[in-house]
Amino acid sequence: MVVRSKTGRTEMTRLNTPLTTLVKRRSSRPASAVLTAALIASTSAIASADTAPAPTVESLTTCEATNTETIKIGIMAPMTGPTAADAADYSRAAQIAVDELNNAGGVCSGDTRYMLEIETADATEMRNDAVVTAFRRLNSTDDLNIILSPYASTSNFEVDLMAQTNMPYILSGGAESTKTIIGANPDKYPTVWSRVPDYGGYQTDLPPLLNRFIEEGKLKVSEQTVYIIGSDDPYGTAIADGLAAAFEGEGWEVVGRDTVPFQSVSDWRTQLAKIREINPGAIVNTEWSASGAATFFNQFNEQPTNSVLFLQYAPSIPEFQNLTRGQASGVIFNMLGGAIDSRDDTKAIAEKFADAHGAGGYFSVVGYNAVHLYSYCLNQGIDPEDRMAIGECIGNLDIDTPSGRLAFDPETHLAKQGDEYMPTVFYQLQGDAVSKIIAPDQYSESEFQQPSWMTVE
Repeated sequence: MVVRSKTGRTEMTRLNTPLTTLVKRRSSRPASAVLTAALIASTSAIASADTAPAPTVESLTTCEATNTETIKIGIMAPMTGPTAADAADYSRAAQIAVDELNNAGGVCSGDTRYMLEIETADATEMRNDAVVTAFRRLNSTDDLNIILSPYASTSNFEVDLMAQTNMPYILSGGAESTKTIIGANPDKYPTVWSRVPDYGGYQTDLPPLLNRFIEEGKLKVSEQTVYIIGSDDPYGTAIADGLAAAFEGEGWEVVGRDTVPFQSVSDWRTQLAKIREINPGAIVNTEWSASGAATFFNQFNEQPTNSVLFLQYAPSIPEFQNLTRGQASGVIFNMLGGAIDSRDDTKAIAEKFADAHGAGGYFSVVGYNAVHLYSYCLNQGIDPEDRMAIGECIGNLDIDTPSGRLAFDPETHLAKQGDEYMPTVFYQLQGDAVSKIIAPDQYSESEFQQPSWMTVE
């Protein structure tokens, strides 16, 4: 048995190593077949028609190999604290994917099948000290050379820890922070990749959509005025600031701005008193914790205004539905990098999760897919302990996923955003507060419906 460094330094692959070399390591498949798979995975600039299909259990586990080895996947997430529901969804979904792959014989990689085990580390409440401790424990775990995460901290500072140890890291949150850090020196982070795209869509796409609904007669507002509440974390602040500019650019007047501490507001009546006095045409709240957003809606619903209500992200979390007791029909929200619910593969994954754990949120499909993305790189014949090669494979992906086409921007290491890649998907809670896609049109499941609390004729 070859003994290798846990940091991957003993067999570190240079970033300019040809992909033919990367995928030949450990592979017993014909060179032409391996090369074809590698080229498909690496062509991030080609047309979507040439994008690699989404990996499946069958595609990842079909081979003649009989030798098996066990390797570990690290999951670092805030398993305790206000966002624990997201972490639980992600971890459980990843475990479903691992169980399926193992039950099918393991992930094929040349002449070896890899059985997968998950090692979870709690980044408690996204505290910096807890994130560091969690990373150190995973990095020192034998046979663990990949870390997956929904998000671990509010600033994504941990990407520097990953870079220092060449740890492959696929994260799914905090794109603005990732872009700020990695954008300054992308070559420093060859193993760090964000499965979620630039938040530009969050900052720009809502106002023109509301204007379209107004033009189509689906939405009626007394005035094109908007009141915006932003949370003070990088995510909430960037989105609130961007939306303020975008609304003004689309002819709306911003009639109120508030900034509140993230995860800390339990009484919104001060903000709501100002909102009720102004009675704006739209209300935006980017404080995205499930408890905070649910409390805002419940207190808003005590005396609703003639306003269309947009809440950032939180309505996708089952906890929000529980806390609002299924009464939040009419609320709209959007998602970037989340699973597109109208896709057949998304429906299948969501059904598996629901059968095992009940209804899941955003990360109940994302966690499953993250395991498949890593397994796809293993399936190219890359040694799992060659961290740099795994990182390079991930960065070169151009592949279909339940969230749309995934390819990475080499300047930011974020997933590319847009209707041809990962679109901004808008939802409205309808009927018994069931999420329905209302835009883009190619994915829509329902049309926008004027909220019942709005009485504008």
